[in-house]
Amino acid sequence: MSRPPELETRWFSLSRRELLLLAIAVGAALLAAAAVHGGRMVWGGGRVEVTARTEVVPQPARLNVNTASDYELSMLPGIGPVTAQAIIDWRTAHGPFKSLEGLEQVKGIGPKTIEAIRPQAMCAGVTDNQ
Repeated sequence: MSRPPELETRWFSLSRRELLLLAIAVGAALLAAAAVHGGRMVWGGGRVEVTARTEVVPQPARLNVNTASDYELSMLPGIGPVTAQAIIDWRTAHGPFKSLEGLEQVKGIGPKTIEAIRPQAMCAGVTDNQ
């Protein structure tokens, strides 16, 4: 037995197309909310505090110009691949550098370059087993 047409009820009196659009909109809103929540979980939502206390922040490792490869040397500011190879060539021909100022013997390196690399580079001694 079928119901008479006047007794049929439709949810919110919406057509199938309108219900489909409503479902898509609700799904998109839920997806957006999940993405925002997931982003906060991954990247954090808290504040970052920066302190000026130097004893809390460890000093970064410094590159030893007497043992570094050409690739490592080329990462220093003002030192490109050609100059890095020139450092290695000079080091091979004359031995290890005694100080960063000794790098001035290498073509293309001057006082400004040495001052730029000073925070990131050092000249440590070289042992025979290296």
